Amino acid sequence: MLREFTVRNFRCFDDLTIQPLRRVNLIAGMNGTGKTALLEALFLHVGPHNPQLPLRINAFRGIEPFGPYAAHMLGALFHWPGREPLELLSVDELRVRRSLTVRLTEPGEPVRVPSPSGEGEEEEALRPIPGTLTTAPGPAGLALEYEDSAGGKASSRVHVFEGGFRVEPAQLQLPLGVFLGAHRLVATEDVERFSELERKGRQRQVLTTLKVLEPRLKRLAVLATGGTSLIYGDVGIGELVPLQLLSEGLGRLLTILAAIGNAPGGTVLIDEVENGLHHSALVEIWKAIGVAARRSRTQVFATTHSGECIEAAHRAFAASRTYDFRLHRLERIRHRIEVTTYDRESLQAALEGQLEVR
Repeated sequence: MLREFTVRNFRCFDDLTIQPLRRVNLIAGMNGTGKTALLEALFLHVGPHNPQLPLRINAFRGIEPFGPYAAHMLGALFHWPGREPLELLSVDELRVRRSLTVRLTEPGEPVRVPSPSGEGEEEEALRPIPGTLTTAPGPAGLALEYEDSAGGKASSRVHVFEGGFRVEPAQLQLPLGVFLGAHRLVATEDVERFSELERKGRQRQVLTTLKVLEPRLKRLAVLATGGTSLIYGDVGIGELVPLQLLSEGLGRLLTILAAIGNAPGGTVLIDEVENGLHHSALVEIWKAIGVAARRSRTQVFATTHSGECIEAAHRAFAASRTYDFRLHRLERIRHRIEVTTYDRESLQAALEGQLEVR
């Protein structure tokens, strides 16, 4: 679990350190202060072996990794206007220090090519492939370099070609990181995660929490129709109904809980956590998120625009045996993004004094 995180030269951040981090962390701030960008930086950092992640976080924003200017848009990862490497640094609860450096590569830098044997393996040597790099504006790709104080070290690459991208992942075993976008719901991923919880006998915990939003809910089931599997709910009307058709909030909450339950020792990042969730249920939902995170030893980072969401999280964790929660508020001061972190006492005082913490 991370205790401290630093992001340099990424998106809107030139240099920001956020600490202390706890089991559940809520990120607030006005539009344009980098709430989503901070989640993206954390996503890259917890998955340094996966060079597809820089492409995926751009896709979350509608920048698809294809087309004549796809390579140029890799530069959108870096703090404007420079193209110095971006750095993501952390210290965890065991004081292990981790660093990920990402830099743009230029045309002409060597890339891996298929083995002449035709067996699909790649040669050890790196050499350029003449005439295959795209001529569109922008760099030739990305280089990702990871290192930690426990002796871990790995490199991965993204290469841009006329037909798209080629990636070289690193051989590195790390806990899972999951990014849940504000609106993007992938039903197949929910089905897989829920099925894994059911296999482990933990689906009852999810059902109990979902009943906070839909008291009629009696059971959940995965059903296949036309080659597609969906999660259905029984609300006592004589037939099962797809969960998303019962309410957006049910689908959103199941997505969150299933992701936490399937990332033991890992990290779950939730953009605009309150989307689809009624304010009257937020305290119980935050209690459930806290319980699920502790049970799975998962660290949670979420963003919000809602004062009701912040107050509900504070009330939920104040009522628990452990207040393992922090609010971090981002604010733009002149040309820099700065952060204010609230512990239990300071957040209670701010809420009582009706100070702005969103």
